Amino acid sequence: MDKNLVLQEEHFYELLSFLISSAYLMSQGEEFEELYPSLRLIDAANRLTKYALESGGLEDESWPRSFIDESEKGLDLMGIDNEAFIGFLIDSTRMLAKEMKRREEV
Repeated sequence: MDKNLVLQEEHFYELLSFLISSAYLMSQGEEFEELYPSLRLIDAANRLTKYALESGGLEDESWPRSFIDESEKGLDLMGIDNEAFIGFLIDSTRMLAKEMKRREEV
């Protein structure tokens, strides 16, 4: 089940800059909403998943495609319905845990 996954250099620097700028923004404290760090991390996870799909290096693309669909809906909730956004974070954590367990069993 191990397939090589190659990250393009352009994607590496884009994701790295996003994560580093997120770390800086999160350090600014009260200027941002409480859920802003979670938004940035989910956005980074979404980007990483898209890059993995673009690379063609995933053996099974069903879970990553499902995650992208769900995360894009979840990202739209931020600032509109924060309780629903928190529910999305909980659901995403469960989705990933189930996928990781499934992968262990294969």
